[in-house]
Amino acid sequence: MTTRELPATSPRAPRAFDVHVHLFPGMLARFIWKWFEENAWQIRHKPTPEETFDLLARYGIERMVGLCYTHQPGLAGMLNDFMAELVAAHPERLVGFGTVLPGEEGFEAEVQRALGELNLSGIKIHCHVQKIAPDDDRMLPVFDAIAETGKVLQIHCGPVSESNAHKHEIDDLCAVPRFVRAMRRTPDIKVIVPHIGYDEVQLYLDMLDEFPNLYLDTAMAFGGYRVARGEALPDVRPLALARYEKGQKPRLPELWKPALEQLVPQIMERPERFLFGTDFPNLPYDPDLEMRELERYLPEDVLRQVLWDNAARLFGPAERQGRT
Repeated sequence: MTTRELPATSPRAPRAFDVHVHLFPGMLARFIWKWFEENAWQIRHKPTPEETFDLLARYGIERMVGLCYTHQPGLAGMLNDFMAELVAAHPERLVGFGTVLPGEEGFEAEVQRALGELNLSGIKIHCHVQKIAPDDDRMLPVFDAIAETGKVLQIHCGPVSESNAHKHEIDDLCAVPRFVRAMRRTPDIKVIVPHIGYDEVQLYLDMLDEFPNLYLDTAMAFGGYRVARGEALPDVRPLALARYEKGQKPRLPELWKPALEQLVPQIMERPERFLFGTDFPNLPYDPDLEMRELERYLPEDVLRQVLWDNAARLFGPAERQGRT
């Protein structure tokens, strides 16, 4: 493991259920980290999948959702088997998601295998990496399988990217109306949109009223690298606690404070629809950075919902996970 020095335990660590942890076999993990370090930021911790459990526990993260995605044909089956094996080895700690590459030969059967035979808890789709829009017809078997099984779809469809490469293509694939169109086909399915939909945050917040089982995860929304550097702001209408008008670039008294000032009031309005996530290990900072900020800004009952209760309710007790 390549990592920075860790504390024996993170101070005042609350109990957390992280719904956004990437778990890949070694070669793929190294490929992803290389991409980040060449195009975005330096990765602070580089654990193996097995090392991830103990490392996150030291930061107060007791359960996690493991995510993977495939960027080329022929990998989905291997990744889904890999995730199912990790769940079998760590049933109390890990909720495993599978993946497919919509459109490749046999992907419909692989969706069914991942959610059925392997009993994974959901499917991960990354619209940027997989170059597919939510309303693409190739996505229909994924949405239908999620609807039939009652499991969860995690779909990275917010347009903000770690790199400006292919920006116009990403803006088209991730246009908000395309997600809305897809959701209206199966409006009651359980869906998690990561990063609170950056950078169309307000539009995703507005959807919470229409889609009763839509959740937003907080990964990198408060401590995100671009927000921390003042390079990007979430497009959120300011509420009572905001300190600046929409469109203004604020002074940054604390690196990630502006995002918190806008988003905390939104969380307070609908605390049951937000899930704590980190995006670990693909981070330029420690996995508890945003947890500490949430702890500072949210009252205890709301903090408990976001950090643990909402995810525990969505995914159920640990013994329900794993192969059938």
